[in-house]
Amino acid sequence: MSDLKKVLLENDNTIQFNPFDENRVYGFTLQNFEDDNLISTIHYKVDIVCIQSYNSSNFSFDINREQVYIDNLAPDLKIEQIADNCSQAIFPIRVKVSEEGDILDIINHNAIKDRWLPIKERLSQYYQGNIISEILLKIESILVNKKLLTESISKMWFFHLYFKPLYIKYDLDQAHNSVWESPVFGNQIIKYDVQQMIEEYYSATDKIYINIKGKSADKRTINEVLNRCEYPKSDMAGIKVEPLNSDMEVQYKLYGEDRSIFSIIGTYKTKITEKIQKTTQIEIYHLPENSSFRPDSKSKQKRASYWQEENEPVKEKNSFWSIFKLF
Repeated sequence: MSDLKKVLLENDNTIQFNPFDENRVYGFTLQNFEDDNLISTIHYKVDIVCIQSYNSSNFSFDINREQVYIDNLAPDLKIEQIADNCSQAIFPIRVKVSEEGDILDIINHNAIKDRWLPIKERLSQYYQGNIISEILLKIESILVNKKLLTESISKMWFFHLYFKPLYIKYDLDQAHNSVWESPVFGNQIIKYDVQQMIEEYYSATDKIYINIKGKSADKRTINEVLNRCEYPKSDMAGIKVEPLNSDMEVQYKLYGEDRSIFSIIGTYKTKITEKIQKTTQIEIYHLPENSSFRPDSKSKQKRASYWQEENEPVKEKNSFWSIFKLF
């Protein structure tokens, strides 16, 4: 018989998130493998502050991404330098999040648009040619459109995994079924039928485990995905082909005290050919200032009782936005 204690849910079998009132730093690492061979590594840190409003059950998060490193080096190619400059318009970004954990809105969209204008002018003067003009036009078309910008950040791995509907009603005997659309190939997403389960017991370190497993439900072939075809061309033409074959697993570890995220580990495995498999491994960990850190328990949690407006200053840092993955 297990010595671990059972996870305590709310009266309606839900998990309730409680806002943390300290600045948190998360480490992000993404590794791409071809079979067992490591192809590339991306890592960076993310600063997060959580806020709750007076009159709403929603939350807002201020998010700032620090320097990105590719294979342990700062980006130095021309296109990477352009992306690095462009990203200064994006971060810090403030998003409104539902009780369940989904992104609802970008609150400081006007500030992002204001930051973009001098960046665009500076880059237009420094870099000449039709290619840079096309890149800046494409970036601007997304930055000025809140809906497109929201869609773009949802294709960024950190946002995609951190802001998921984790705070829902759970049945310990039955999985919660849903659909995920994950950016396994950058802007080309893959649709998965997923099952979401909560483990019955706290871990030895008082963490709550939520496990997600999924199988691709995309009717496109792998070649159609790689060639950026948005629909199952062969299937619609009545041609019998093998659809995309991809599996995913994501495990969330939540602090037992306030149900906030301690870590996320995700693995996506996609069959490219009979001999080649692409694996994307994502790890996100809270990096506390000391090893003894524990958040306030729910009963002691100081729920922030204010709402920062869009034009209130937010601390800014330089960060990098990958054109290839987001634009």
